[in-house]
Amino acid sequence: MQGQNVVITGGTDGIGKAAATRLAKLGARLLLIGRNPDKGEAAVAEIKRISDNDAVTYTQADLSVLKNVRRIAEPIRETFDRLDVLVHCAGNIFPRQRTLTEDGLELSFAIQYMARFVLTHELLDLLRAARAPQVLSVIGGGTISGRVDFDNLQGEKSYGFTEVIKTTSRAGDLLTFEQALRYPEITFYNYGPGLVRSGLIVKNPAMRLLMNTLGRPFSRSAEEAADDMLTLLTGKYASGFYVASAKRNDTPESADPASCKRMWEYGESVVAKLPE
Repeated sequence: MQGQNVVITGGTDGIGKAAATRLAKLGARLLLIGRNPDKGEAAVAEIKRISDNDAVTYTQADLSVLKNVRRIAEPIRETFDRLDVLVHCAGNIFPRQRTLTEDGLELSFAIQYMARFVLTHELLDLLRAARAPQVLSVIGGGTISGRVDFDNLQGEKSYGFTEVIKTTSRAGDLLTFEQALRYPEITFYNYGPGLVRSGLIVKNPAMRLLMNTLGRPFSRSAEEAADDMLTLLTGKYASGFYVASAKRNDTPESADPASCKRMWEYGESVVAKLPE
C-alpha cells in the first residue's frame, strides 16, 4: 500500500476510520469523506499522529444527496491523478420510519446503494489510471440469502429494520457483480463484517442492547474488521469475486445475470431522473 492513493467514504468513524489508520501506517495517501467536518478534522489529526503519515486529508459531503456525491469527485481529482483504492464504507442508522432524501430516495438505499453506484461511476477515469485499481464495498448485513424484491427496493410496500438490511445487502451483491462484468480492469470486493462494536451500530439503542448482551460473544471490534479489509486489499483475488470475508470467496445464489442487470438498470433510471 506504500504510495497508493486511497479514498474512503465513512472514513472518519468506526470501521472506516480503523481501516484508514491501518492504511496510513502502511504509507498510503488518504482522502477521507464524511458528513461531519468536526469529526473529519479530528480523525485526520488522530490518524496523522498515530501513523506518522501526513498524507491524510478530508472532504465534507452528505452522501444521502446525489448531487453531493457528484460534487466530491472534483476535490478527489484535485488531490489525486489516479485512484488505486476506493472504499465504500459510509452507512447510516436505519430509521424506524421510512425517510426520504431531497432526491426522493429512501435514506438507506440512497447512501448504501445509489451513492456507491454514482461515486464509482464518477471516478472511473481515476481508477482506470491506476495500475491495479480496487473497489471495496463494506456491506452492513453481509451476504443475506434470498432475492431482491424489486417491487420494494425503497420500502414502497413495506418498511422495517430487517427488510432494509436485507435489501441493501442483496442490492450490493448484485451491484458488485455487475460492476465486475462491466469494468473487468478493476477488482471489486464486497465485505460483510457482521456485528461490530463501534460506529453506527452502537448508536442504535436496540443494537447497542444486543451488543452488550446476547450479541457480545459474536461481535467484533472495528480493528478486527479493518484487518479483514487490509487482507482483501493486499491479497491476490480474481476480479469479480464476491468476498464475504477475508478468507472465503462466495457467489450468492441471488446474483444471477438477469438480476444483476436489472439492479444496474434501476440505478441508471434513478440517475436519469436527477436534475443536471
